[in-house]
Amino acid sequence: MSPDPRHWRSIRFWLTRYADKFKIRWKIEKMVKATTGRAVNRRSSSSETSTKNRIKITARKLFAERGVEAVTVREIIAAAGAKNGGSLNYYFGSKDALIEELLAEIFREMSDAWLVGLSEIDKKGGPTSVSDIVSIIIDPPTPILVSDNSPTASRFLASVLSTRRQVVRDLMDRMHFSVFARLLTYIQELRRDIPPEIMRQRLIFFAWYAVSALGAYEGFQANGRRDSNIWTDYDPLQNIIDTGTGLIEADVSVPSNKRRSYADQKSKSVKRQSKSSSVVDEIFL
Repeated sequence: MSPDPRHWRSIRFWLTRYADKFKIRWKIEKMVKATTGRAVNRRSSSSETSTKNRIKITARKLFAERGVEAVTVREIIAAAGAKNGGSLNYYFGSKDALIEELLAEIFREMSDAWLVGLSEIDKKGGPTSVSDIVSIIIDPPTPILVSDNSPTASRFLASVLSTRRQVVRDLMDRMHFSVFARLLTYIQELRRDIPPEIMRQRLIFFAWYAVSALGAYEGFQANGRRDSNIWTDYDPLQNIIDTGTGLIEADVSVPSNKRRSYADQKSKSVKRQSKSSSVVDEIFL
C-alpha cells in the first residue's frame, strides 16, 4: 500500500525515494553520456575518414576523366556526396593541396611497387637487359591504387604533367623520389654505347610515352568499351614494354658531320653523365 503523502513520514519517504532515484538516474546518465561520447567520437572519426577518402577517390576520378583544370571544388564535393560544402577545404586546405596529396599517394605506391620489382630482379643477379627495367616501370609486380573501383592513376598523372609539371617536380624533390632515378640509371649503365645526350633525350621521351600509353589503356579499362580491338588483339602492357624498350634502344642515326664529336663524347660518357642535369628533373621541366 502506498504511503500517505500527507503524513510527515510519508513526505520524508517520498522525498528520500525520489532523491535516490534522481541520484541513480544522474549516475546512469553520466555513465551513458561518457560511453556515448566515446562512441560518437569513434563514429565521427570513422565518418571523417570515410568522407576524406571519398573526396580523394572522387577527385582523382574527375581529374582523370576531365583534367585537373576543368574540375571545380564544387563539382568534387557534389560528386563525393559530402554534406558540407567546405569539406574539401577542411580536409585538404585547397584544391592545389588536394592535388599534391593525390600525387604523393601515387608516388609512394609507385615507389613501393618498383622497389618490389627491383628486389625480385636483384635476387636473380640484377637486370641483364633494358627490357627488364622497362617491365618493372610499366607493369610492376604489385598493383597501384587498388582501393579505386576503376583505374585512375595514369590518367590523373598525365593530366597533372600536362598543366602542372613544376608541381610534380617540386613534390618529387621533397619526397626524394630516388627509385625512379635508380631505374633510369640502370638503363644508362646497360647501354653505355649510346651517347649520353641521346640517351638522356630518349629517357625523357620514354617517360612521356609511358604515361600517355598507360593513360590510354587505363581509359579503356575504366570505360569498359569493347568497340575496338586495339587493346585486346595482343597483351597491351607487353606491347608497351616492347615499344618502350625499342624507343630507348633504337639504332642511333648520327649525321656524318657529327660522328667525330659523338665518338669523342662516347669515351667521356661517364664523366658527362655525372655533370649533366638529372634526367628525372628534365622529364618534368
